[in-house]
This record gives sequence, C-alpha cells and structure tokens, in this order.
Amino acid sequence: MVTIVAFAAWMLWVRETDEAGDSPPMARLYAADQDAITAVAIRSGTATARFERIGGEWRFDDRQGLVVNLDRWGGIVLLLSGPLADRELGQVDDLGKFGLDSPGTIELELVGGRTIRVSLGDRTPDERHYYATLDDHRSVFLVNADWGEVLLTLASNPPFPYWYYQVDPAQVRVFEIDGGGGRSTLFLGTNPDQPAGGRVLVEGVPRDMRQEEVDLALSLVGGPEAMQVLPPRSTADPALGFATPTVTLRLTYALVQPIDERVDFSTVYVVGGTTAEGGGYYAATSDTTALLVFDGGWVDAILELSESLR
Repeated sequence: MVTIVAFAAWMLWVRETDEAGDSPPMARLYAADQDAITAVAIRSGTATARFERIGGEWRFDDRQGLVVNLDRWGGIVLLLSGPLADRELGQVDDLGKFGLDSPGTIELELVGGRTIRVSLGDRTPDERHYYATLDDHRSVFLVNADWGEVLLTLASNPPFPYWYYQVDPAQVRVFEIDGGGGRSTLFLGTNPDQPAGGRVLVEGVPRDMRQEEVDLALSLVGGPEAMQVLPPRSTADPALGFATPTVTLRLTYALVQPIDERVDFSTVYVVGGTTAEGGGYYAATSDTTALLVFDGGWVDAILELSESLR
C-alpha cells in the first residue's frame, strides 16, 4: 500500500526534478544517507517530538518506545535525507525578518555522532517555501513548504499507532460510554451528520446536548493525560478486573490525514479494575496485545460525565 506521505514524498521529488529541466541542478540544503539517520527531533511551536531507529524500527523515544504508525511514517526517512535549496538569499543580520528568531526545528542524528539542524521560519508570501537556515549558519535559503510542513506536523500531530489513546478531541465523531449503571452515546459537533452542537443517546433516548455538556465531553474524549503501556498480559488474570469491567469505551474519530480511502478509525477500550498501587485502571483493546493503564482520575471523570447525561 502506498501511503499518503510516501506519495507526497515521491511527488515532491518528481516535481522538484521536473522543474529543474535543463537548467543547472539545484543544490540540496543537506544530504544524508537514509540508512545513516538514527534519530530525529522536531519542534513546532510548543510541540516537540523525538524519534529513534531501534533494531530497524522507528519508535517514539518518550512514549514507552511506541512504534510509529507506519501509515503516517511511510516516506518520512526519504524526506529526512534532505530537501533541495530552491534559492539562497545569502547572509542575513536580522533573522527575525524571516521568522527565524523563534523557528521550528528539525534535527537529525547520524551514525558516528554527526548532527544536522534545519531551522524553519516563516513561509514566503506565495506560501510555496519556508525560509530556512542550516546548523548555526546565518545564510538563509528557501526550501519547499510541503517538505517542511510534513515534518513539522510530526511534532504537532504525532504519528501514534491507532490504538494509542491520545487524539485531538475536535476529531472525535462518536463516543460511547457503557458502564457505571448505563449507556450513553455522544454524537459530538465534529460528526459530519451533526454539524452543530451535539446529540446524545441515553439508554436509546435521544436529545440535544447543552453547550456545557459538549464542552465537558470534549475535555475528556481525547484520552487520559497519563497513560502507561505495559507488556502483554492475559486479560483473564482476575487481578486485572476485566471479568467485570468498570466501563467500555467505543471511540470513532476522523483521521487528520486520511490514509488511502480510510477517513476515520474506530476502536473499543475495555477498562478493568484499578491497579494494585491505585491511581490507575487497567485497560485493553483488541488492536494491541499490550496492557494499558489509564489515569484513574480520567476514568472517574468519564463515569461522572455519563451519570450527568442521564
């Protein structure tokens, strides 16, 4: 399957090559062997992310070593090997004129300890390029805006595996809470079939949601702030509490970047009992063999939300 990112990477390469035509080839801002790239750290605004290659797999380095979502990652290493520098503007004394006083950054780590750091400032007026600098040099270049945007988005919208419960609440379409003495199904304002406000089914009875209920739901449906990923463990273990779940959550959310014909993703999380040390609930989903631990306060708030909707 050709992913969107891989296709975009290929199109960037073809477009830049075609545009060169018979004119002298443009220099690349930098060139890195794909196999020599061992890690990349990205900062976009206040968002940061770092990924490293371990045993041939690309993983988050701050998310319990989660393997990246391969649908989102396809073509990324090709992009990291270096963009063309469409134009060099020369040495600049005031980098702030180009938004390079507080830039987004892409920093590669290579075999042997070498690093490459690209800073991306503002977009050019025609939106086709970013102003960029390489390492600590003050010479400003123009690099393709699509190249920069794809990479910066890895920080602002990390490529989590689908089962990892951390999503943008604004993308949530349907959220079902089954437990705590009842069942509530929330159709939030992001649902294309319910463009304004929200609707809720409480034990099968529909009603419009009040704005304060929508706001409360959106503060919770994106997932717990604290979450652990533990090694696989049988859900039949009575210590985990899955025989009598605390709550079952069904979630459907729109993909920020559709993959082929897939525009949304649905999954079910079964929440068992509390952890031995307290403060968390065990959880499981069929999309991974890993055992999850959800923040206890978040689970309790979900149950309170369900109760308040009745």
